[in-house]
Parts: sequence; structure tokens; C-alpha cells
Amino acid sequence: MSNITQLQAEIAQWADQIIPQRTPLSIVCKMLEELSELIASERMSDPSEVADIVILALDLCHLQGIDLETAVQDKMLINRQRNWSISDNGRAQHVD
Repeated sequence: MSNITQLQAEIAQWADQIIPQRTPLSIVCKMLEELSELIASERMSDPSEVADIVILALDLCHLQGIDLETAVQDKMLINRQRNWSISDNGRAQHVD
């Protein structure tokens, strides 16, 4: 079992006990709040703020039955084959 899979299982067990009534939508809404906090703080290197977002993403995967490690690997195969446009501020976007 990978570290990501173990971490996802640990977070899922905690969240199942603490917030059993959560839904995928409630997790995404909370994730948006956390992203807003990260942006507003102007401290995007704050490990605890970034961790909040990752925790929510892992819990969302748990609720949706997504193996995050496999999903990321599959998506990176696609991303590596895409062409990318980079804006002046460093924002990347794939182009057709």
C-alpha cells in the first residue's frame, strides 16, 4: 500500500467518525473556503493551509471511491502529452 493510499484511508477513517453526514458537495464547498483562505493569507507556503486542501481532496476521493494515486498517474499521462500555454503571471493552460 502506498503512502498516499495509507493517508487517504487514515483521513477517511477520521472523517467517517467526526463528520459522518458530509457529502461530496459539502467537501468541495469547504475546499473552496480553504482555497480562499490560502489566497487571502498571501502565505501560499503555509503548510497547514495547504494540508487542509489536501485532506479535503483525499476525503472527497474516499467518498467518491476514487483511488487518488491511480487518478493522478493517469492524468499525468494525459498532461505530459498536451501542449501548454504559459501566461506572464505563470498560469498554465493546456491548448488544443
